[in-house]
Amino acid sequence: MDYKQVTFRIDADTADFVVELLPAYLAEVGFDSFEETSQGIVAYCPADLFDVDTMKKAIMEMPCIEAGKIAFRIADIADRNWNEVWEKTGFEPIEISGDCIIRPSGRQLSKQYRYDIIINPVQSFGTGYHETTRMILRMLLDMPTLDGETVLDMGCGTAVLSILAAMRGARKITAIDIDPWSQRNATENIRINGLDNKIEVLLGDASALRRSDCRYSLIMANINRNILLADMAAYVSCLDKGGCLIMSGFYSEDMDMIDRCARESGLSLEEKRTDNNWVAVRYRKL
Repeated sequence: MDYKQVTFRIDADTADFVVELLPAYLAEVGFDSFEETSQGIVAYCPADLFDVDTMKKAIMEMPCIEAGKIAFRIADIADRNWNEVWEKTGFEPIEISGDCIIRPSGRQLSKQYRYDIIINPVQSFGTGYHETTRMILRMLLDMPTLDGETVLDMGCGTAVLSILAAMRGARKITAIDIDPWSQRNATENIRINGLDNKIEVLLGDASALRRSDCRYSLIMANINRNILLADMAAYVSCLDKGGCLIMSGFYSEDMDMIDRCARESGLSLEEKRTDNNWVAVRYRKL
């Protein structure tokens, strides 16, 4: 799949505010990956979903944004061997809760970790740098056990969440992503970590859950507000009674909408975490 790469240069007076808010508005119009730079953000959108006028409209809907405060440059990004790209660039290892490390292949460690996860991502999202990924990873680590769980990972990206769930004892995991890049990358990361026998990677969206064998005791969905609201009923329909639904990818101001939809779907809130205005929640099916 070819992509559009949009490099945003943000006026210094509004930099912090825009860097925090812009990805959420761009996600609503098809963008699915973001990298923060010293001057702003680099955002990626599948070429077949990209429309420059729709993007401009989304930007102008942001509060307190004036014309001229955000400049951007568009480039075409052809499909490529992203593993080769990341072998050259990589990322710094990320420690989560003291006993989990996420690192690129080839990076040596100075100490041992209980959960040593190797990720060679197609883009930086999905390594653990983003607040939403870190919060869900910590939730998984804080659970007493995942032994025997059947797990669904919606919008799996690099499959880092699926990999940790498998390492913590989950019996069977289904990872789903709409992006062919992510499907291929997730499959490769799972292979590198030796978990091919535990995790199945599918290309698609919530419609893939219509299979008759779709039953899960734990579902993770790290996507965005609109998709969570649209697909929550589908998640709940294949969640076992007493099972957990973990969601992130939305802001604190979206919490009321998410919670209302969850309660209407028969879920009860058990945990809420925030990090830099991003929210992660854990619900249980009544």
